[in-house]
Amino acid sequence: MEDIIVKKVSLKAGEEVVAIVRHFGLTLWPKFLAVILLFVLPFFFIFPLFKWGAWGVVLFLSPILLGALYAIRTFIVWYYNAFIITNKRVIDIDQRGFFERIVSEADFSEIKDVSNRRKGIWQTIFRYGDIRIQIAETDMGLEIKNVRAPADVQQLISDLLHPSRRKSDGTPDLSIAPPDNEEFKIIKENIADLSEKQLEELDGLVREKIRQAKLKRLEEIKNIGQKEEGSTHIPKNGIIRE
Repeated sequence: MEDIIVKKVSLKAGEEVVAIVRHFGLTLWPKFLAVILLFVLPFFFIFPLFKWGAWGVVLFLSPILLGALYAIRTFIVWYYNAFIITNKRVIDIDQRGFFERIVSEADFSEIKDVSNRRKGIWQTIFRYGDIRIQIAETDMGLEIKNVRAPADVQQLISDLLHPSRRKSDGTPDLSIAPPDNEEFKIIKENIADLSEKQLEELDGLVREKIRQAKLKRLEEIKNIGQKEEGSTHIPKNGIIRE
């Protein structure tokens, strides 16, 4: 069904869809609960309502039809409310109900910063959060809330922002080039001016980056071993869509 939402936007020449990001389905549980209640509640009053004749039937069917309509609306809003990430830009589709849709976009050349945010115990446990894209020279930005693995989405967009960091086959090169001597010197000078709290935050970031690098390296070794055994097929474009 992914091609349906892609048809709602006009792709440029040579543009390809890399990923489509939507709200994490678990965050829709209040809407699911409301739909279930609308479907189930009339059956608790089925016998008294049917004694009222035609009006009773109408009262019995009304919540069920309302629940079906609400379920369809919820699905449409969830399906069309998405980030479409291509190899050239990010397209933000904001679906509001049945008849209102706002489409915004940002070319990679216009993007100043990409950030993700996870807040609270539930977002931490289930690994979902918000993605925000800051557009250069403006206060405007693109945002999508409650997406699965926001750090991975942020990393994907950040990799696509830098065409120089591509492999020969055009896929993103996830390796990070080390800073040269001058850049490293500037980094060390800036660290000397940081407060204790800032150093603690930096230490956490460095540890997390090291952990991710080790996990990535282990995954690469595993993939190489599987490839040699001929048991794994790696997509040509190197991108696995959800």
